[in-house]
Amino acid sequence: MALTVDEIKRLAEEKLLRDEKVAGLWDYIQIATGDRQTYDESLRAFKRWRFQPRILSARPMISKWTTVLGEPISMPIGIAPIIGSAVLHADAEATFGRAASRAGTLMILSSVGNLPIETFIEKVPRDGHYWAQTYLFKDRRNTLHIVRNAERAGFKAIVVTVDSPVEHKSGGSRNGPTKGYHDILFKTPVANIRFMDGQKRDFSNEGTLTELWADGVACHKESFCSANWDELAWLKSQTKLAIVLKGVVSAESARQAASFGVAGILVSAHGGRQLDGVPAPLDVLPEIVHAVKGTNVEIYMDGGVRTGNDVVKALALGARAVFIGRPSLYGLAYNGEEGVDQVLNILKKELSITMALCGCSTINEIDRSVVKHETEFPSKL
Repeated sequence: MALTVDEIKRLAEEKLLRDEKVAGLWDYIQIATGDRQTYDESLRAFKRWRFQPRILSARPMISKWTTVLGEPISMPIGIAPIIGSAVLHADAEATFGRAASRAGTLMILSSVGNLPIETFIEKVPRDGHYWAQTYLFKDRRNTLHIVRNAERAGFKAIVVTVDSPVEHKSGGSRNGPTKGYHDILFKTPVANIRFMDGQKRDFSNEGTLTELWADGVACHKESFCSANWDELAWLKSQTKLAIVLKGVVSAESARQAASFGVAGILVSAHGGRQLDGVPAPLDVLPEIVHAVKGTNVEIYMDGGVRTGNDVVKALALGARAVFIGRPSLYGLAYNGEEGVDQVLNILKKELSITMALCGCSTINEIDRSVVKHETEFPSKL
């Protein structure tokens, strides 16, 4: 049995590459734009922080419970919005939802995945904790369709992705589109998008998915469109659900979001799949936390989380919770729904161990005093 997320990643890669029918998924999972600077730095950023454990402070009972937007979860680790998983299983998004529910934590459902919200909610425990991701689509009816279905299904928040006014044209590589990237897109029906080119979609007669996702047409134009604060104000006027902005990587944007009245900010660089060269989420996390100090805005983070150590470092720097994207796909590819369970259980166990070794018995005890940046240590020169 795999004991770490990195081990699960290795086994997932071996399994996918042995099957030509799904080998393209590994290409899709691993892509990052440009020179992969942001992707690589998102992983390296965690290594730049060192622990400062509190001695003689360990307790036999460790509580990983916390809250997000007032709702209790069993650990500060959730599943980020993911697409591409339908290549392995048509109901894969429900797989993530069930795994998150069993773990007592939350999942964010992608708006451009395989399952419509109304189908997803039929396949997962109704008492689970789910947020709905959306873009500010070109046709407001698409955004509103997602919001209304999320409300009816009992979702707790709307997560608005704000870092994708256009698609990165390289499709994941500075050398041009990768085959796996397009293979995955062309197998994703984006069932939550109900209107394109001003018309209601006819799912029974709309051609191939290749045509649907072609550059500059239909779904592509709906998903990648330039939105602004006025569009967000319109969305805010349409729902009482909490709004979380995903894709904030600067203190200035965080201050704007806080003054606008959002409930949460998900510090995210889109997994290194949009603008290459933005800072690693962990690197910018402290200044974003400082920027909204004194407000009620909660700060979350994704990008580069692979171990329980990583989780504690993010929490010490001010994140209320972290989200995992690629590790969830690693688990699914490795061993289906059980593999996703394994990833969450590994991180939960590692989190407990790291907390105990740092002298923290509750999540609230994890603060800036338990970590120190490598530049704060005396130079060896």
